[in-house]
Amino acid sequence: MSARTVLGVLALCALVALVLVSLGTLLSIFVAGIVALGLDPPVTRLVARGWRRGVAALTVFVGIFIAAVVLVLLTAGPLWDQIVEFVNTLPAYWDKLTHTDGFQQWIGTAGADDQIKEGLKNLAAGLPDAATTILGIAGGVFGGVLSLVTLTFLALFLLMERPTITDWLFGFATPPVEQRWRPVVEESVGAISSSLLGNLAISVVAATVAGLSAWAFGLPFPIVLAVMTGFLDLIPQVGATIAAVVLVAIGLTVSTTAGVAMLVIQLIYQQLENYVVYPIVYRRAVELSAFTTIVAVLIASSILGVVGAILAVPFAAVIKILLREAGRPRREQMAALREQSERAPPAPTATPEPAPPALAEVRPSPARPS
Repeated sequence: MSARTVLGVLALCALVALVLVSLGTLLSIFVAGIVALGLDPPVTRLVARGWRRGVAALTVFVGIFIAAVVLVLLTAGPLWDQIVEFVNTLPAYWDKLTHTDGFQQWIGTAGADDQIKEGLKNLAAGLPDAATTILGIAGGVFGGVLSLVTLTFLALFLLMERPTITDWLFGFATPPVEQRWRPVVEESVGAISSSLLGNLAISVVAATVAGLSAWAFGLPFPIVLAVMTGFLDLIPQVGATIAAVVLVAIGLTVSTTAGVAMLVIQLIYQQLENYVVYPIVYRRAVELSAFTTIVAVLIASSILGVVGAILAVPFAAVIKILLREAGRPRREQMAALREQSERAPPAPTATPEPAPPALAEVRPSPARPS
């Protein structure tokens, strides 16, 4: 084995070890990069209007920060109070949901009913202690805030330097390669932004519909149900269904009419979301089938958890764009061959030569009598 091969193997092992050691940091950088790419189109539009890129990026981040602070200030207090009350009343809701004899017989097998009610009581009893413990860990809170601040500034700096980084990377490529792949990079950035911002907008719409319908039909804790629906709706395809099941179950604790009404509202809204809201928000930037979306969500969630489920659609969209461009020359070549074969005149078929006429059999004539 040559020294060059040994050095190559050692360098690869060192790189793998470095990735494993700094996996958390790399994931933070990766998430920051996704956030930066998601906010790149709005910043680019401001730059096209004459803004400096640094000022445009800082303005977008400040706007998002102000919106988040206002949202927290308006909802934190009522939301926490409703969460505490909601958890404390979970055992009572369970009793209401299981009041029928058939359901009691089914769920009571092997003592499952008692175990679930005991778990809900323990959850309700342990909530104040858990909240006190969480609030008392100043170091953990400080570390979380520091990580969030670091992630925010990292995303901000990446957003400011995104064109510079792109130009630097394409500096290693030949002009034909850059001419081919630079539009693909820009299209991928647009797909990521459309997916993330569109998913967030759709989740806000879903949370608003759930909260208003819960309030209209007298469901308890409408703010909690709205926030829960919004977070679950961030997970494509699957989250909206889970939120609908929870809303219908809570509606049944109020009355059968409320449960049926929540079911009808969720069915109608999900159809509107799939066939009206999604096309309006995404504008064909992310063209993925339902099967592809679910597969992407399952794979990404198994790797990165909830964050992976949320980022599954932009991942799948970027992969589709890259594969489409990579296979474009081959598809064009095959299309040209098919067109050429369709335009070519059909080859003349050889006609068989007619067979010579068969010779008549000559028979000797009978002799005449003399």
